[in-house]
Amino acid sequence: MSTVWVDSSKCVGCNSCVRVCPVSDANCAKKDENGNIIIEIDETKCIKCGACIKACSHGARGFEDDTEQFLADLKRGEKIAVIAAPAIKIAFDGNWRHALQWLRNEGVDGVYDVSLGADICTWAHLRYLERHPDAKILSQPCAVIVNYIVKHRQKLLKNLSPVQSPMLCLAVYMRKYLNYKGKIAAISPCIGKRDEFRMTGLIQYNVTMEHLKQYFEEHHIELPKVKLYSEFEFDVEQGMEGAIYPKPGGLMKNLLYHKPDLDIMNLEGTEHVYKELVKYMDEDERYKPQVLDVLNCEFGCNGGPAVGQDYNFMRMNAIMHDVETYAHEKRQKNTKRGKDLQYDRFDKELRLEDFLREYQPENVAKVSVSQADLERGYTALGKRTETEKHFDCHACGFRSCADMAKAIVRGLNLPENCHQYMMQQIREERERITGVNSQVSELTHKLQDVTEEINARMAEVREAAAHIGEIGRSNSTEMGNVITYMDGLKELNGTILNGMQDINVNIAKYREMSQSVERIARNINLLSLNASIEAARAGEAGRGFAVVADNIRKLSDESKQSVAEAQDNDDKIAGVISTVNTTVDGFTDNIAKLTEVVQTAIEGVNQSSVRSENIQDVMQQMSGILDTMTDMVEQTNRILLANEEER
Repeated sequence: MSTVWVDSSKCVGCNSCVRVCPVSDANCAKKDENGNIIIEIDETKCIKCGACIKACSHGARGFEDDTEQFLADLKRGEKIAVIAAPAIKIAFDGNWRHALQWLRNEGVDGVYDVSLGADICTWAHLRYLERHPDAKILSQPCAVIVNYIVKHRQKLLKNLSPVQSPMLCLAVYMRKYLNYKGKIAAISPCIGKRDEFRMTGLIQYNVTMEHLKQYFEEHHIELPKVKLYSEFEFDVEQGMEGAIYPKPGGLMKNLLYHKPDLDIMNLEGTEHVYKELVKYMDEDERYKPQVLDVLNCEFGCNGGPAVGQDYNFMRMNAIMHDVETYAHEKRQKNTKRGKDLQYDRFDKELRLEDFLREYQPENVAKVSVSQADLERGYTALGKRTETEKHFDCHACGFRSCADMAKAIVRGLNLPENCHQYMMQQIREERERITGVNSQVSELTHKLQDVTEEINARMAEVREAAAHIGEIGRSNSTEMGNVITYMDGLKELNGTILNGMQDINVNIAKYREMSQSVERIARNINLLSLNASIEAARAGEAGRGFAVVADNIRKLSDESKQSVAEAQDNDDKIAGVISTVNTTVDGFTDNIAKLTEVVQTAIEGVNQSSVRSENIQDVMQQMSGILDTMTDMVEQTNRILLANEEER
């Protein structure tokens, strides 16, 4: 995990981290899955100054150190010595010895005072300047300053002091001069020390004071009681003026104490030191001081991001004043006949070369931005006029609109992070919303008119439906009458069929009688012919006429009988025909009534049809109205969707 981490769930994209970061490239604005802007960290560019952690009021940033690993390894019995930075007096005000005693009780393999390493660091600087009287150096006790130079201002490497930091000077002393073989854990106030230890390999754990205190609190650890200046002592000698290194200008004061005529200046604080370092980089060598004492933190290491104590500068100064007084008293006791016994021993026992280091620049990707690229960035931000390009409100966290435009081109930030851009977007959005509201309002009025028309048409439909209902009920009655008349017609039709059958029977009989009469007539004709022939014969007439007469009588009787039967049959036929006529008359009356009823029903149906056609017309009109409403709704949706897409 990165030394400095980001909790995306807490980041609100307020840009406070960007605003305080001395290296703008280390922060990258991104959108999360919900479209919210969050600021991530590029570990390769971060210098571990911790300014963003202090600036974040949302708890979205924090740091990792080696506290947990150190304590775990200690419990496993690994051989680990502890070195404590002088800032521990600020972090554990009043009980710093108690904390160190607890570590000793837990089994650490010795406790050492980094103030001794600071004294060695001061001695090494003095001796280096004596060997290089023309040198113009930047002091390097601050690991963050070293990170800044090796990553981002490599042109300054030639000025960076080769003398190790106080912690590393002590580590070198332990390993080379005390022959210590175990691991070393540094109790430090600095996040950036982790990188320093990684680069040099001399110290294995960066145990920050803040996380150590948190461990004590979370595990409800009661620190052992110790009496000041009696029950606790470091395993080797305690430092002297090196104890004031963590205060602003600590190194400068130490150097001036031993070399009052030294040309030296000091700079502290992320808001100032990095801008001044850029000026220093481009300044003529003639105007540079011999030593520029630079620290990342405004109040020195006492105000480091991992101290974990929110003291104001006056309280810190009071504590350090007591420390300085005590150190000065020790120095006086260690001086005889004007000779500094500590430095005299350093000169005899220590080699300057053991405490010097070389720096390797880190390969951090650099992207140059041309003027054309810059203009492209301005365009992405909607900045066209010179006034807009130099708005420089700093809301994005950058010092100028030009820096923001460069970040946009390099993919490190988003236009939505620009206040001016968002204000313009808001204005355009307001105009779009006003236009949409106007269109929606117009459509709403149209929709209201359509609704009123629908209500009117529905009233017509209800009226027509009620009328159809009345007609339907009337038609239902009339159709009942039709059924009654149809039943009568059915009976009449049966009667007619029966009568017609009787007529057919009698007609058949009549045909038979007619045939009989026709036969008789033929026979009479034959007899008449025969009689005529016999009459022509005189004598023989008697006997033939008798036969003829007899046949004529028989034929006459048959004719009479046939005629009588024919008359009787005619009477029957007449009766049947009369019955048929009567039936037909009744049938005609029923037909007339049925026709009238059917006509009435037809008129009702026609009226229903007309009403139905009216309803159909109304429904078609309503369908058209509904289509219009649908078009209006779709148009509204398109307007709203287009507005949403534009946003």
